[in-house]
Amino acid sequence: MGSLSIWHWLIIVIFIGTIYGIYRFAKRTPPASSSASGPVGVGGWLLLLVAGLMFLGPLMGAGRINADIMSAESQYPNLLTVPAWGTFKSATWWSFLVVCCLSFYAGLGLARGRDISVVKRAKILLWIIGPAASIVMGLFIPLAVFGKIESDPQFFGALIASVIVSAIWTAYLSKSRRVKATYALTRPEDSA
Repeated sequence: MGSLSIWHWLIIVIFIGTIYGIYRFAKRTPPASSSASGPVGVGGWLLLLVAGLMFLGPLMGAGRINADIMSAESQYPNLLTVPAWGTFKSATWWSFLVVCCLSFYAGLGLARGRDISVVKRAKILLWIIGPAASIVMGLFIPLAVFGKIESDPQFFGALIASVIVSAIWTAYLSKSRRVKATYALTRPEDSA
């Protein structure tokens, strides 16, 4: 119980490799402002945000959804015979796929782009893939499939957490010196 298995080590190596890969990928594009003093480029907290948007968030979300579905099916085996349950699972996974694509798009924009429009897009997508997606997947899909909504304290806790996380990352993207130095206020082709 106290030692790490090969699977634990594999997960750690994949995690570190993913972060390093994103770092190397983002370093190919030079920062927009090379004369800025202080931190510049995709690194530090910005690298954590990009990795979270591109890989960690989608993987953790898929694991959570899978665990929730498996838990419900093990507690209530009759769910497998209910046609609405299959519809609910399909709608949940398809909407989650859209959220993953939007999240990856936001992270890729921050990793590759160097103008302020990618930061504005990432701020908007943080609120779409966070609180808006929680509302759709926690309220609208169950209402559309089952015709009613059950009061779930975990949903409201997750919604509040997603609002807080989105607000923190939006504030970071708005106030960070690294973000201001990495992404230009004007596009390079506009200044030529």
